[in-house]
Amino acid sequence: MATSGADAGASRIDLAETADFDLGDLRVSPARRNVGLNGDTREVEPRVMQVLVALASARPEVVSRDRLIERCWDGRIVGDDALNRCVVALRHLARDFSPEPFSIETVPRVGYSLVERPANAASVPEKKWWQGRTRLALAALLAIALLAAAIVLAWPRSEAGADAPASIAVLPFRNLSGGDPYFAQGIGEEIIGQLAREPQFRVAGRTASGEPGADIREVARRLNVEYVLDGSVRTQGGRVRVNASLVRASDGIRMWSDSYDGTLDDIFAIQQRIGGAIAGALRRRLVRAPALTGPLVTNGEAYNLYLTARGLIRTRQRSVGATAANLLRDAINLDPGYAPAWASLAAALTMEGAAHGHEGLIAATPEAQASGRHALELAPDLAEAHRNYAVTLGYGSPEAQAHLRRAAALDPNNAESMIGLGVAHAAAGEFDQELAAFRRALELDPLWFRTTGTVGIALADRGDRTGAEAVARRALPNNEIQQHILLGRIAWISADFSEAARHWSIVARSNSPRWSDTARRSLNDAAYAVGLRHGTRVDVPNSFDQRYTPRVWMEEAPSAAAWQAQNRDRITADVYRAENLVAAKLMLNAGRARELAGAYDGAVGLLGMRAALPLRVDQLNEAPVVIIALREAGRTAEADRLLREADSAIRAVYGRGQVTFWFDAEAAAIRAVQGRTDEALSALERAIGRGWAHAGGTDLRDIANEPAFRSLRGQPRFERLRAGIAAHYARERAEIERLQL
Repeated sequence: MATSGADAGASRIDLAETADFDLGDLRVSPARRNVGLNGDTREVEPRVMQVLVALASARPEVVSRDRLIERCWDGRIVGDDALNRCVVALRHLARDFSPEPFSIETVPRVGYSLVERPANAASVPEKKWWQGRTRLALAALLAIALLAAAIVLAWPRSEAGADAPASIAVLPFRNLSGGDPYFAQGIGEEIIGQLAREPQFRVAGRTASGEPGADIREVARRLNVEYVLDGSVRTQGGRVRVNASLVRASDGIRMWSDSYDGTLDDIFAIQQRIGGAIAGALRRRLVRAPALTGPLVTNGEAYNLYLTARGLIRTRQRSVGATAANLLRDAINLDPGYAPAWASLAAALTMEGAAHGHEGLIAATPEAQASGRHALELAPDLAEAHRNYAVTLGYGSPEAQAHLRRAAALDPNNAESMIGLGVAHAAAGEFDQELAAFRRALELDPLWFRTTGTVGIALADRGDRTGAEAVARRALPNNEIQQHILLGRIAWISADFSEAARHWSIVARSNSPRWSDTARRSLNDAAYAVGLRHGTRVDVPNSFDQRYTPRVWMEEAPSAAAWQAQNRDRITADVYRAENLVAAKLMLNAGRARELAGAYDGAVGLLGMRAALPLRVDQLNEAPVVIIALREAGRTAEADRLLREADSAIRAVYGRGQVTFWFDAEAAAIRAVQGRTDEALSALERAIGRGWAHAGGTDLRDIANEPAFRSLRGQPRFERLRAGIAAHYARERAEIERLQL
């Protein structure tokens, strides 16, 4: 066998550097990952090909299991099952050809040996009389078995399908044309979306499948799927070629593969044909095939622009928002009726605006909202439009919650829809449902940082730090940067600022183009939280669909002009929501209650609350400030009305099940304003016992300075809690100083 570095004594097998060779009449091409005989070609999964090269290079000698693992897995610790599956796949591969070009013999407790069939060998040994009769009998039995199988396969299935849904993962399609990969990856994502709507399939999420060229067996194992779809896309001029193949994970056998050629305008039909071919290969029936006309279909050029923009948006890097928005505007100019482009434009504009701080987001939001509304006018049942429009409306608003819930109902097998549903549940104080939705998102897309993060943070909010860290380590074993980012966030929620800083400092030093800046900003927040740093907060607005915000760096009440500027309209007040809460607390402490109460009567209201509107659960954190301002301005009837609504909301949320520890703290604040001192202190003690340490983004430095807790000052229980929090911060400050960040 003529190989390059593939002899038995070589180290790791590099398929790209291994020369083609023959096994009997079979031609093996390791670099191309295929084998062929008489024009019949099979593609071979990379790990299976490595094992074939290792065994062929030593044939007919026995190769130990340890040696195979050393050469094909770089000596990493892998289970026996991984090697066994490769050997089974090779045996199936040999049986795909006639005559079989090789066989693999097992040497018990040692390893394997590849036996090559000589090229052009007739292999007709002398037969004894009984061998012929036995083979005739076996042939008859085989014919009967095949006939029975044919009858079973031909038997009509019910509309719902008698089989359990086929589980499948779709690897990101490889881009063979150079340039950005987003168009190629988008093709695969669209196929995911098509199959995910079908009851006959269970589809792993788009991000879960990993990078193009990933090890198919490893992907299938981690995602617990039976089949993996792999593919590539090549575009040239106005033409496109899509190659796709379906592999059975258990043995690496290629169930189906095909190539599709056409113009860019044919791409929707090509995607539909691929979905149909997959269903045919797995003997499943498609019942929800997408239409090839309407507001969800466009011309090829507009679709190319849309997929590229959507790929940029899904990086979640605000710096690419402007590029994505311009691509989408170009797509809309080509086809003003293409609803998905309008829906994605809403997201791109939000990203573009946020990249320019609070005022940039304020300026971008009206156009983003208009784009989302127009997408819904064109396609009322487009889940993407509901999700993206909701994000422009502000956290917790009834309209935003309705759109998030609608998106989840329309696209329940989409991880982004499930995250949106969890956000809606959290804003409504439905914390058990929030965690369930986030867990469902993680099940759909188990290798995505965002799904992992939502579950980890939700568990940390409930005081389950151990469980949260286990999720981070289990779901992100091969991405240390993202793991440190998430572990730092979990530590922060638990007020372990020094541990958070340790994780984030590792990321900051890594020079990660995606995460280092985020880590450095987070380190600043940690230093500020423990009193090591003072100054002006970096102008990075919080996303509309998130409750959480970094620590607001504000220690003095704003001027009247600054307050009015941050509340000049509803969009502005939403963008500055966290800053306005801290500002209002400081204004109350400075004796400016009447100024605040005056805002309650305006069109914007005070912290989103107005006389004509009922109190929302997501406003319980702000409610004490508004209630105190109204009381001190002599408007006790309105204050009492809000207090009754707050009390009713708290009782309702506690009646639904487990709550977060920060909700315990919010309940404590309402109880303190009510004058129910013992209940307030018990709620505070419960919150602290579960991990809360007055570390929220809108908490003042000293818990005694919180307007809601004025009535608790001097109470022995409160002062003990206050002293315990102060001592904790002192310890954390010393720990961070020792880290010398």
